[in-house]
Amino acid sequence: MRKGFTLVELMIVIVIIGILSAVVLTSLNNSRVKGYDSKVKQQLLGFRRAAEIYFTNQSPLSYGSTVTDCVSGMFADTSAVNGNPNAYLQITGVNPAPTIVCGATASQYAVKASLPGGGGWCVDYKGTSRSILAGQVAGSATFCP
Repeated sequence: MRKGFTLVELMIVIVIIGILSAVVLTSLNNSRVKGYDSKVKQQLLGFRRAAEIYFTNQSPLSYGSTVTDCVSGMFADTSAVNGNPNAYLQITGVNPAPTIVCGATASQYAVKASLPGGGGWCVDYKGTSRSILAGQVAGSATFCP
């Protein structure tokens, strides 16, 4: 009786392990991208809640001045009393980093962000929270397309 494995048997085992690891790594990467997408969506949902707090704390009720960027008006507010809307626009730990586009008037706002997995996500003053096409992320607006 022989002891040990032949070279062919060892090569077959190595090939099987290689195939299984390729499947697992592909699955892991897909899960990571879905996790990044979820983080962006949750940050924008948090922003929507903060924007409503900001709105109710203004007198008269308002989303502030008309802005077409994410660095002024209510988008720059870091006050905890006003819901700290700015904190929800600082999306870190996502690769690639999402493109965020903001727009607001006194009575309306919208925030759009690209998703690492493709496409985009939008929230607005009407309570909308939905998927948008990648081409719809660009350009400031005050409602979701």
